[in-house]
Amino acid sequence: MNKLLFFAIWLLTMVISYWVGLQSDSDSQILDDDNVVTTSSGESIPSGSALRNKLPSLTGSDPSTSQLSSTANMPISQAEESANSRKPEPGGDKILSSHPIERLQAFAELLKNPNQSSIDSALEAYDALPGGPGRFSELKMLAFAWGQVDPVSALEWAKSQQHWDEHVASSSIMDAWAREDPDSAIQWAKENFEGEENPYFVGIINGLSESSLPLATDLMTELPYGRVRGRSAHILFEKVWSKGEDIAVHWAEHLPEGSLQNFAYGELGEKLARSDMSRALEWVESMDESAVKAAVSEDVAREMARQNPEKAGSWIVGLPEGESKQVAIHEVAKVWSKRDPAATAAWINQFPENTNADPAIEQLVRAITPSDPNGALTWAESISDPVMRKQLIEQAEKVIKAQKFPQGEPTE
Repeated sequence: MNKLLFFAIWLLTMVISYWVGLQSDSDSQILDDDNVVTTSSGESIPSGSALRNKLPSLTGSDPSTSQLSSTANMPISQAEESANSRKPEPGGDKILSSHPIERLQAFAELLKNPNQSSIDSALEAYDALPGGPGRFSELKMLAFAWGQVDPVSALEWAKSQQHWDEHVASSSIMDAWAREDPDSAIQWAKENFEGEENPYFVGIINGLSESSLPLATDLMTELPYGRVRGRSAHILFEKVWSKGEDIAVHWAEHLPEGSLQNFAYGELGEKLARSDMSRALEWVESMDESAVKAAVSEDVAREMARQNPEKAGSWIVGLPEGESKQVAIHEVAKVWSKRDPAATAAWINQFPENTNADPAIEQLVRAITPSDPNGALTWAESISDPVMRKQLIEQAEKVIKAQKFPQGEPTE
């Protein structure tokens, strides 16, 4: 009887345990072959890595299981800071790629919306690149972005760079600064450079031209004559030319008379000659003799000589006498004598009696002196200008002596 009672109790215990186990299994999660978890209610949700891919992330990246567990008990601000510290910089490893396009794309992505953090990352990557002009594009990008965030600090850094690197960086920084706050950029430039040839104004004028071309032009015209004004004028001309021929002509017409206006018209002549030589020649021939015509003739003749020196030589011979013809002859001879001195000499010999051949002969002599000093000496003696004649004769004789006594003139 006791055995029967013990067996009944044992059997009841097993039945209860089995029933509890079934309930537990029905409430537990069962993973199917597709990595999907099915709940007791019949709802399916991703499991494993699929589940992690569905979770929201503070950083915008996919957190790992260890990341979730490490930040689970943190305050929200701490968790965000921890997640952000792990966030990879835009561009990733490509920012140090040896492939220039990939590297530039990575720099552009990193500096698209610059802040101090992205500037620091870009600076670190830039410093890791091999030095030299191969990283100038990255330097321009970094400097421009830094100029948007903190131009004064960026300029202090630029001063520590090598000469050409400093020039590229400071110009890009001033460009960025002048687009947002030209008055502050101009004030800083004046306070941080002594002398007339202030290189900072090149970048300022470039940046200012994006927001106000008239103000940029006024600032350029106020600069003293020199390289900075010349480079600034070239930048502005390219800006207006990109907007169309009519705008470029209007801009040139309203420049102060003198070297700046002559430069602008000369650039117009060269641009027109490259696109439509016939129109360029008609324009020159329609002008009255003036400094503007001389400037245009010089640039048109140079471009024409590059394309077809024989045709350029024939055109110039037929021009009326004057400064415009002289500068055109000079430019054609300069280009042609480097390519074919013999053809240039034959062209000069065909000049009419009343043509001043000195500009052409000068260029021919300079071109052939290193290789044929005796021939250069003969040509130099035919120059009518006594000062030029003397100078070129002395240069030819010096080369002749050096060839005769390569180790120096013997002594007794």
